Amino acid sequence: MGFLSTAITLYSDYSHPPFVLPPSPSSSPSPFSAAAFTFTSTVTVHFLLHRYRHLEDKMANQDDTHDANGSRNNVEKEIKRGLTVMKSIIRARDKGVKFEVHWSAEDQLIEPNGSMLASYIGFLVRQHIPITCDNWRSPDLKVGKEKIWSEIQRSFHIDESRQKYCIQLAGKRLRGFRSFLSNKFLKDEEGKFVEAERPMKYAEIISADEWDNFVAKRRNEKFHEVSDKNWKRASKPAYPYKKGRTGYARLQQRILTEEKSDATSLPEHVLWKAARVGKDGAVVEAVQNVYDECETLSQTLPSTEVQDCRSVLSRVLNVPEYSGRVRGKGFGVTPSSFYKKPKTKNPTNKEVMETLAELRAQVLQLQNENARYREEMCAPEAKDTSDRASINCQPKFPEGISPCQLYLSSPTYRIVGKGKVHNTSGELLHHNPLPVGYMKVSVDLVLDTDALLPLPDVVSETTIDFDEGVFGAAHFEIIAKEDMQQLFEHDELGIAVIHTYIWYMYVTLMRGTELCNRFNFIAASRINATLITKNPTSVKNDLVDRFMAAGDNTTPSLYFLPFNSGNGGHWVLVAMDLSRLIVYYLDSLSGDWSKYPSMKKTVDAAIIKFRSKKNYRNRKDITWVRVQCPQQNNSVDYGFFVLRFMRDIIALNRIDIPKMYFEEYKSYSRAHLDEIKDELCQFIVDQRII
Repeated sequence: MGFLSTAITLYSDYSHPPFVLPPSPSSSPSPFSAAAFTFTSTVTVHFLLHRYRHLEDKMANQDDTHDANGSRNNVEKEIKRGLTVMKSIIRARDKGVKFEVHWSAEDQLIEPNGSMLASYIGFLVRQHIPITCDNWRSPDLKVGKEKIWSEIQRSFHIDESRQKYCIQLAGKRLRGFRSFLSNKFLKDEEGKFVEAERPMKYAEIISADEWDNFVAKRRNEKFHEVSDKNWKRASKPAYPYKKGRTGYARLQQRILTEEKSDATSLPEHVLWKAARVGKDGAVVEAVQNVYDECETLSQTLPSTEVQDCRSVLSRVLNVPEYSGRVRGKGFGVTPSSFYKKPKTKNPTNKEVMETLAELRAQVLQLQNENARYREEMCAPEAKDTSDRASINCQPKFPEGISPCQLYLSSPTYRIVGKGKVHNTSGELLHHNPLPVGYMKVSVDLVLDTDALLPLPDVVSETTIDFDEGVFGAAHFEIIAKEDMQQLFEHDELGIAVIHTYIWYMYVTLMRGTELCNRFNFIAASRINATLITKNPTSVKNDLVDRFMAAGDNTTPSLYFLPFNSGNGGHWVLVAMDLSRLIVYYLDSLSGDWSKYPSMKKTVDAAIIKFRSKKNYRNRKDITWVRVQCPQQNNSVDYGFFVLRFMRDIIALNRIDIPKMYFEEYKSYSRAHLDEIKDELCQFIVDQRII
């Protein structure tokens, strides 16, 4: 009976409705009942096994490959074919055999068995998820998703950590199947929707009600608009993919294998180009041009900048990027997994206690070092042994360069770093001789990264010269102690800090690259509300001179003007595209340019005068666009917001600023603004400004 039940179950898996043995016509016992039952069971088992194997072979040998470009005349012929059951997987499973699965360095399915699992997932999702599913995250799909994962585990050796990848791939396969049904059966050759009966090929997995519901949703006018838009976008791609169903992961695997390379992955733009090489090995000029630009840009951009923002490929293509993917890498690769280190698991209680023990030992060691330092370096006549007296004692450093430890007394007495004291004659700090009683100190090891650097009053200000390319002419800036305090204390920013960060962006992001031709800066010290009120004509002429210094301006580029409302007031960003006569207005507070009518009038007049001097025709009026950018939630952040606006626009290499701003930066957290401070502080140190 156990064997018979197994046979009936196997048959029921592939028949609708399941096979049921007929009841006995008589409940009375028979003297031959045991023998008769044995004979009947044997015949039934052989019959069921024969039917099961016949049905399996028939279904498994059908091809599930679809030709979306086939004519409507072939539909009836097409639907005569059955559905793929993936014979090899089912037979291996019946024998207790599981397939090994392999993954790339970017955690994508590769061969051997990668394409087999991907196809099997497509088969499973069609069995367990209805085609009427419009929301893959719906809780109603939980049972179906669990069945899919369970079936995968029955046939493949696969870790639980891969469940998310497989379920996401199932969602992609379902969307592809739904698109196939729409294109194959509900559209004509011109892409117009038509009425169609349920294809009998899929009658076993698509009920009549499901099909009617599926068709009804596609009669919706809004669905037609979205479908037409997507169809037009996909019908004539600028750089068509030419590797069929291979996918980026398996293409990368094949290239690395053929080249016998020890590398585990390829740069995005290299893989992107390889995916667009035809069977004849030819590369179209447009694809080659993109590749060449990527090669040039990759050699000029710092690697950290590429990782923090968009990839080199995305910058060169200059198209809207979709969140959650890395262009040129394929399914399963996300910015967080590709650019950043994987998240580590939370430490156990034992690991926490071990770490605390190590920290206590380090603290004890530092305390002992502090005691020895005070004993050795302080004068013997110092009787006061308190912390404050220890700090203020005058150590006797030998001439030359000696190691030292750095302490702070506020808010608590502590060691914050180690370095060297330069007790040599003629030492200069920012081109100035050191006052009597002061010595120059270099920091080698930072022990307290949050310690605030004391600024001596004797060094009240520093003059720095900017590259001419920053503002189109020679420019110098005076950085005073109070300017640095604005940065450290997260206060309202003045012109000096705004200009210094602009200099930082020019040096680290733009200098020596094509970005210098796409983005220009206008000094806020020459164009602001106060100066416009005093002499608007002079401000207008200064603005025209800045435009003239940058060339012909016939190609799209942006001029950034950090505009201040006057007397240390509010900051906004004005970005001007002279070739298209568009001015973008970005304000981290509500409102638009109507708050500053004299500013708008001056900018418009300068643009018109510039175009007149260049003999350009004013084809249309100047268009001002209020960008719905991130908004601040306090009264001091506007300077930081303006700097972040410029940084993100340059990093994304976008001349056209979306009216709803960029998907990558819909809002700014405090961490986004702290990045500005960290970058500028490091730049100031590197440039030896302080």
